[in-house]
Amino acid sequence: MDLHDEAHEERVDTSAADSRHWYVLRHPNPVLIDDVFSHKRAVSYTDVEEPLPELDYFIPFCEINFRSSLAATAPSDTFIGHKYEPKLDGDAFRVDLKSYIFVFATEHQVADILHYAWNRNLKNPMWALRDEQGHFVTVSLRAMEVFRSALRQMDFQICEGRPALEDVHEGDWVDVVDGPMKGGEGRVAEILDRKGLLSLTVSFRLFNNIDIQVPGIRLEHVRLRNQETHRLLHDDVISNFESELIELLCHRHGASGSPDRNKADSKKLTFLNKYAGIQFDDETDAAKFEALMLICAYLMKDDAQLEQRIQRVESLLYKGDPSPFTLHSSLDCYLMTALFIATHDVTLRQRVKAYRQSHPDCPLAIRRFLSIAKLIKAKKP
Repeated sequence: MDLHDEAHEERVDTSAADSRHWYVLRHPNPVLIDDVFSHKRAVSYTDVEEPLPELDYFIPFCEINFRSSLAATAPSDTFIGHKYEPKLDGDAFRVDLKSYIFVFATEHQVADILHYAWNRNLKNPMWALRDEQGHFVTVSLRAMEVFRSALRQMDFQICEGRPALEDVHEGDWVDVVDGPMKGGEGRVAEILDRKGLLSLTVSFRLFNNIDIQVPGIRLEHVRLRNQETHRLLHDDVISNFESELIELLCHRHGASGSPDRNKADSKKLTFLNKYAGIQFDDETDAAKFEALMLICAYLMKDDAQLEQRIQRVESLLYKGDPSPFTLHSSLDCYLMTALFIATHDVTLRQRVKAYRQSHPDCPLAIRRFLSIAKLIKAKKP
């Protein structure tokens, strides 16, 4: 959300000068202006000036709690050359917004504020943002509501704005349709699974190319613009990834399968791999997802990623002692099935088959993967 873009949607009409809008003022000392607007600091008026009325105003610098700079407390190797890094510095956002002052007033009131004697006599007088035609810039009520809601979130993270590139996908666009951020739009920056419920960290665009990342937005409170993503993530995540990967395995190892991926399968794998960073609070779901991402890396033929995924699944399965090994649970069987698909190790398939035969209640997902695994030509040890 770009407040400047929103601002240009709402121009000041001189015929409606008595209506109130959010106006954007600037001053290098926001604390001083806060004291003046709240009448904590006495200022002088000329005989013809009315005292400053009670104003509905918002100064971000004064609203955001101060946080000590990480550069001052973190080990020296955290900041290369102690470079200022907004992503790591908790006080960065206050600095970026230091000079902004938002006033909900009429055009005449804003003009009066700027022409008060006390303002004109300041070393650096307060000024208002103006558009190309010289009119005061205003911000829509919706944009201000989203902006202020974002600042009220406790655990936000700040990142520098970057221009979007056509060949780079940083996340899915979403429209927030409910909750405290209702009315905002942004990109998904992180996906978390907490006890089977997905929540999002959404990056909202502010002004001056600054993004604010707001965590904890419930999935049902957003409308994903990409319909395929909406379907994949709104239902059970594990089940959906299982179904997608089983279909892709059938394309490769089925009766009419081909080792060469077609364009549709390549696009699907790239799409699934984009969500490899989903985090799960439930340890079982987290382990299953590691197994699914191992299969995804195998189908993508990404050797580097495949090796990393194999090591991670092996660490979950063997816990440091790969041999001798007995499958103790359906989760062990799930992990070993994924390892066989990725490595074609016949010993792994034999162990999985033995577990399946001795456990008639073996989960359906394992039976579905095994039906494909038996078509894979195994490698003998």
